[in-house]
Amino acid sequence: MNEGDLLTTVLLVRDARERTIAFELRTHPLPGRAPLSIDAESRAVLAMLQRRELLRMVRGHPLHVPITPALLRGGAVTGFASANVVFFLAATALGDADTLRALERFATAGFRFGFVGTELPAALPYVLRGAPVAFDPGALSGPALHTTLQHLLEQGARPLARHVDDRATRERLRASGVEAFSGRPLPRGRAQSGESRPRLLRALRLLASLADGRPPDAAFDRFVASDPVVADSVFRATASAATGTQRPRTLSHAFTLLGREAMLERLLVATAFLAGECSGDPELAAIAIRRSRMLERLAPALDRVGHPRACALAGLLSVTDIATGLTPDVLADELGLSPTLRDVLLERKQSLGALLDVIEAHEYGWWDDLFARCSALGLAPTVVSAAWANGWQDARTETSARAVNDG
Repeated sequence: MNEGDLLTTVLLVRDARERTIAFELRTHPLPGRAPLSIDAESRAVLAMLQRRELLRMVRGHPLHVPITPALLRGGAVTGFASANVVFFLAATALGDADTLRALERFATAGFRFGFVGTELPAALPYVLRGAPVAFDPGALSGPALHTTLQHLLEQGARPLARHVDDRATRERLRASGVEAFSGRPLPRGRAQSGESRPRLLRALRLLASLADGRPPDAAFDRFVASDPVVADSVFRATASAATGTQRPRTLSHAFTLLGREAMLERLLVATAFLAGECSGDPELAAIAIRRSRMLERLAPALDRVGHPRACALAGLLSVTDIATGLTPDVLADELGLSPTLRDVLLERKQSLGALLDVIEAHEYGWWDDLFARCSALGLAPTVVSAAWANGWQDARTETSARAVNDG
């Protein structure tokens, strides 16, 4: 198996305060390929990492990567001495003396490790204490969960719950002492001021009114200029659209330089950042931009998905309930959405909503769901994966440009 035979996705790992502390790599062989050994798959993952593209995507945070004991003992990790990677092995590998010696040797040299599974053979050695131990909370009942977590903490481990896809489970785990999670992004809408939510809704309402493709007119100019926060957000969003001598000096200059169509696209990016500010979660902006770019790339392969603006807006709408704390049905009424965009929020029975389900299945590594939905829509999973990689890069470009401009 080579890296071209693997689908990949990267999930956020968050702490108890919902801050992003790492990213988790998940992989799966392409459908229809003959299954190979886990060593072969792990070797393909390492070959993928050698190209450093995934590491550049998540720069600034550790990347959690699976590896097998055989590859560890063979020294396969030595090529990643300078990489910001945490290598995860099955917890049962600690029971093998040769693997344990290799772990201690590499950990002493500065490599970082984590483990999957709650059955640690014994207390972690000193050089491995504080290592994350990932587990699936769905496999543990209430009393068993508490007992297991206390045992892991006593053994010197740091519990990390995977596949946490609802708030109730997250709150139950947090109350039991778990301080790290991966799964769906579930920040609570916690606006920094009373104006954050109305401002975000006004921007979305305007974008929805133009989602059918009608050209923006002077009313669009007035809308952007009427709110200083929106105007500032749109102006900062132009930083990634023009550089050097072409960089706008004022908002009026930006309209003259870029034109209304380009400024409307910049409003969509600015609105993604407003959603992040409204939720108190900076990663939400990147998620919204990535989904919007993926929908723009994938939608032309389907029928009856609407104008490209509607596709881009659907990516924003998919995180708006998280950002605002409003339910999808209330949002659909508040924003005066078209039937296609209402379906994105409520039913996802039409083509655009179904495509958003495909994107979310890929984001979360729900591989069986992804394959079934791709088959129903006539999409190749590799096409979705390529759109995900490009969308991630687009989002990082926007967030990096924003950070530079703010600096």
